Order: sequence, then structure tokens, then C-alpha cells
Amino acid sequence: MMLLVAGRIAVDPVFARELLSDLNAGVLPSRNEVGCLFYAFAIEDEAAGHILTQQIWRDEAALADHLCQPHIARLVAKWNDRYRVETKLYDLTHPRAVGVWSDPALEEKIRDSRR
Repeated sequence: MMLLVAGRIAVDPVFARELLSDLNAGVLPSRNEVGCLFYAFAIEDEAAGHILTQQIWRDEAALADHLCQPHIARLVAKWNDRYRVETKLYDLTHPRAVGVWSDPALEEKIRDSRR
């Protein structure tokens, strides 16, 4: 079973860039972990202090191992009382492509939806 972790991390807006920098420092080590298929963070709304995250893990064991890594422990120790994780975990048991943006039929539907 693959797992998707998706959502936002909320922090005082004054600290959004610093937190994003600390999160991004752990991206490469996380991507190199066994079972990590995708791992990213981005500012959603700096004025609100919202950072988006999306992660895909091979299974629950890989995610659990990730959460025990030293770089995650350091991040939590620094930010634990200053940020709020608002993520959900989704089961991707049967992932499948549902279309591509270059599909003319989908592009037409998108254009029609904006009229």
C-alpha cells in the first residue's frame, strides 16, 4: 500500500521562511530514505504562515521509519511548540492515471469550466 501525506503546516508568519528553510534542509535526506517516493514543501500563503507538504511513501513502515530519523527529531525539537501540522494520510492502494493535461479532451473540459 502506498501512502500520501498531504496538507499544510501552520506557523507564525514571521517564521514561515525560516521553517520552510529547515524543512527543505531535510528534503534530500528524506528522499534518499528507503520507501520515500516523493517529498516536498512549498509556501502556500506566507502572510498566513502556511506551508504545503506532499509526501508519498511506499508503506506505513517506511513512513514510521522516516519519523524516527535524526533530522526529523532535530526539526521537531526546534519547532514542536511553534508549528501545527495539519496533514492527512491517504491510502493509495490502487493508484492510476486519470488523465494528462496534454489530453485535448481534458483541456477542452478545463476551458469549458472557465466560461
